[in-house]
Amino acid sequence: MNQLRCRDLRAGDLLLKLNAGSAVNKVIALGQELAQQRNAQVVHAAVMVDGFYVVEASGGGIHGSDMRVQNKSFGYIVYRPTNDRIAKGAGECAKLMLDIQARHRNLAYSIPGAVGSLFPSHSRGPASRSSMDAAFDRIIEGKSHPFFCSHFVVHVYQFVAEQNGIPAASVFSLRDAKVSPSTLASMLQANANFDDAGYVMPNER
Repeated sequence: MNQLRCRDLRAGDLLLKLNAGSAVNKVIALGQELAQQRNAQVVHAAVMVDGFYVVEASGGGIHGSDMRVQNKSFGYIVYRPTNDRIAKGAGECAKLMLDIQARHRNLAYSIPGAVGSLFPSHSRGPASRSSMDAAFDRIIEGKSHPFFCSHFVVHVYQFVAEQNGIPAASVFSLRDAKVSPSTLASMLQANANFDDAGYVMPNER
């Protein structure tokens, strides 16, 4: 794997954050371990919108952070879409979600919702394009729609794929509402739609 710095990152890169030792990170890692999930030390996921800014979901909603400032002390594994249209669209979609959150404050998640992501969904396959379009319309209108971090990330790539005429299931074949960061990490290791671009070391930007 290559060590990356901000100059190497691109819009649409998918970032997996490693356990940084905070109380929240430890709780997520422990929950994933108790659920017997591989890659339990992967505790968060986010989408790059350019070489410096990342968009991510937390309890308070979708927000943006500067990799050189707020997220400087965190380490990440970086996956890059092999399809340039999906990469570009993912960066744009994440930024749009950030703007919607700033306007409506409608994309926060609950603790029970985050806990629910640790367990597999009984639904098979992602939502259809029409249902994703309908959900997106409701989000734009300001209706509440909670996004846990890895749920948000998977939703972005599935939605953008469908908008480009690519079946969402070919990108991530799962019901995105219930996917933990560790499960997402495991899926990416065998996902032909993403290349393992490298890693970003804490405090090395």
